[in-house]
Amino acid sequence: MANRWIKTNCLLASTAAFWFAALSPMPAIGKGISYSLALVAGVQLVRESQRLMIQEARRGALSAMNQELEQLEIALHTQQQEEALYEVYQTATYPPEVKEELTKSLEHLYQEPSADHVVELQASTSQKKSLYLAVKSLLEAKSETYVIENVLRLSGGQWAKGKQMLQQILEEGDRNGW
Repeated sequence: MANRWIKTNCLLASTAAFWFAALSPMPAIGKGISYSLALVAGVQLVRESQRLMIQEARRGALSAMNQELEQLEIALHTQQQEEALYEVYQTATYPPEVKEELTKSLEHLYQEPSADHVVELQASTSQKKSLYLAVKSLLEAKSETYVIENVLRLSGGQWAKGKQMLQQILEEGDRNGW
């Protein structure tokens, strides 16, 4: 690109020099040669200028297209990140089969012999962890009332006791980092 600019500037200087030489006092043959050379240099200057303008226009167009592509790539990347974040942070909605399975597993855990006494759960750590994880998963799909009434089977007058038991399960899970 610098070559075209140098060539254009040299042709411009040559055209001006030959033109001024033709205007100076010299014999007619010298003036004719100077005018001819100025005319040839001027024609070459016009051609080279056209090439230079086309080259500059192409370079500008390519630059604009590259900038547009970069912006489009950034927009697509941002959209993909937003979609991924939405998938990660969207509210947990389980299909009916999964909800049913969670309910069954939670009821099964609660109905084990170690869970017969509502006052105290005498279960192993792995059973407590399983109960905590099942309750936590079920709470994402159902309400606390559902868990207390249908899983812990403490409704009516025992609802406050069920709420306390649910809190104990959740606190123990959080405390143990399950």
